[in-house]
Amino acid sequence: MTILFAGDLAWPETDSIDYDALKDLCARGRLVANLEGGVVAGPAEQQAVHNRYKFNLYSHPSVLDTLERLNVVACGLANNHISDYVGGIDTSKQMLAERNIALFGTRVQPWCQFHAGSRHYVVFGACSPLPEPRTGGAGDQAMLFDAPAALQLLAVLRKDFPQATLIAFMHWGYELATLPQPADREWARQAIDAGVDLVIGHHPHVVQGVEAYGSGVIAYSLGNLLLPQVEYRGRRLHYKTPAVCEQLMLEQQGDSLIAHWLQYDIAQGKVRLVRSCAAADDAELQRRTPFAGFSDSAYRAWFAAQQKRAAVKRAGPVFWSYRGWGRIDSGLKFAFLRAKSLLRKAAMRSGLHTPYNW
Repeated sequence: MTILFAGDLAWPETDSIDYDALKDLCARGRLVANLEGGVVAGPAEQQAVHNRYKFNLYSHPSVLDTLERLNVVACGLANNHISDYVGGIDTSKQMLAERNIALFGTRVQPWCQFHAGSRHYVVFGACSPLPEPRTGGAGDQAMLFDAPAALQLLAVLRKDFPQATLIAFMHWGYELATLPQPADREWARQAIDAGVDLVIGHHPHVVQGVEAYGSGVIAYSLGNLLLPQVEYRGRRLHYKTPAVCEQLMLEQQGDSLIAHWLQYDIAQGKVRLVRSCAAADDAELQRRTPFAGFSDSAYRAWFAAQQKRAAVKRAGPVFWSYRGWGRIDSGLKFAFLRAKSLLRKAAMRSGLHTPYNW
């Protein structure tokens, strides 16, 4: 039995997307995916949200049937939408438990373990502060990414489960960014050095590169899995670039990694399989990873050069490192972004600013 990894999944209504191609892929294995937004038991419009000045994602309870049809063995809850709805994370945890689907990536349960065939897997999940996960209030919430603490826990998991395949499932980066932040790439390499076998990223909603490093592999962003561009709570989700319709699923077959390229057709409401091939030989992944093999310092210099050439989407400040002075620098930048978010919320409350998809 194989194991598959995919990106962001939300399911706002029954039969949101035709996903027969996914069912065929997942029929021979077990899937790990990111549940982007909590399960809402009743009509979303009637449910309370923590912040009405953001786009609140959620899944209809029929998502549990979808997860079962896709042979989902574990769901990551470490993302910036899992606590959009009051009580949404608790409802999600309860419903996943009722279907015997493991969960991970919360403060209470940052990691989980399971078997797929004869192989043992341990998966840890965390959400970077950059996507702005909810951090206040009581109750369980998304596991907030703290670089040194995450490495320490992963090292403990490697020691406790020496024979398991250890995976770091990370929600990070800027939306629509085509390259990983230098700090995230550096951290991913540190995670491999600490014993992680696979680092799997998501949140940007577009596919980024895949890079072999040491004894592991890093997939910086798989893009979406099932994220219908339909109405959520009366507002339509849409993006300005068709790149969000390109999706990547990775399948581990023994010691090999297979790349499955998928395409979301918005007009037909359908996901189709485009092609499959060995990830190491995939020309498209190589094109998206021109920095493969760069040292951390070389990547920082290359990334800076790409910015000057306007080849990198300038969504906000660059996070260069989470070590040494870089940790202080990153902390200051996260504080700046939190202040910017509060100002943006105040502008929306006063009617001075309207988000693009409102």
